[in-house]
Amino acid sequence: MGSGLHQYQNTEKSLYHFSFLGDIKVNGIYFNSFAKFLNLYYFMRKEHTQDFYSIILFTEGYGSIIINNVSYTIQPQTICLVAPGQLHSFEGLEDVEGIIFFFCQDFYVEEFSFIRLLNVFSYTSQTSVNVCNPCFALSDSEFNLFISTIKSIESEYESYTPSNNSAIIIRSHLNIMLLKLTELYEAKSGKSNNNDSILIHSLSHMVDSYFIQEQQLGFYTSAFNISESQLNDLCNQHFNCGFKKILQNRLMQEARRLLLSSDLSVSEIAYKLNFEDNSYFNKVFKNKTGLTPKRFRDIHKRLVPQKP
Repeated sequence: MGSGLHQYQNTEKSLYHFSFLGDIKVNGIYFNSFAKFLNLYYFMRKEHTQDFYSIILFTEGYGSIIINNVSYTIQPQTICLVAPGQLHSFEGLEDVEGIIFFFCQDFYVEEFSFIRLLNVFSYTSQTSVNVCNPCFALSDSEFNLFISTIKSIESEYESYTPSNNSAIIIRSHLNIMLLKLTELYEAKSGKSNNNDSILIHSLSHMVDSYFIQEQQLGFYTSAFNISESQLNDLCNQHFNCGFKKILQNRLMQEARRLLLSSDLSVSEIAYKLNFEDNSYFNKVFKNKTGLTPKRFRDIHKRLVPQKP
């Protein structure tokens, strides 16, 4: 979920928060045809960054998309991933058609692994590997697999009501898609390492189990009998960030969830998340999201559909 309700300037480029989307139907995820999206949000053609994840499947037309000042070719059956914070533009794609959807970290991590999410989107910035970049053409069988999953997401998105299970079903389809994308990226990059995969899988479970009680790297390095430098090297290689950032991000995700889904006071949430005091929790939360916990709750709780 975005940390504000508006677009604001980040240096000289526009940073967009998820909540700028006026026609959203499901909290935490947005779905539309590529052409309709650009018609609705024409300003997104220009160079910008965003605080949510994007997946675009191009079905017709040719052109190029610029991500972090690198141009990538677009053709039918091209899939493109854009991670939060990546500078990109959609200029020159007026005759291109496809499907675009956005989702927030919190939407996915509510049920699935943050580390898995980091893993697949980390490949989008590994431009030093020629066969592994944010955009690549799919084979017919790969395209059919992804278009089928995307159509399932679209069906649930269009039929969503606050009282049905569509959001949960969408999240499950999204998880399948990310798993398949991970397989594709690993195959194309040649970086698939079974030992690393086992360690990452175990690390993911440990983070989800202990991120509140254990924020020190030593707990995790002892569990896997590796050094802090080895753990950070592994994380930087697969996730483009250090392990400490992963722990902090996971803790803030839980803080946001509790602020929106519970009636606990800010002080109670701080205690539940093992912060030494309420003021320190406020300071960390504001540093990570740009808002105090109370302000975050006031702004975003209005955006969460309430079940009847």
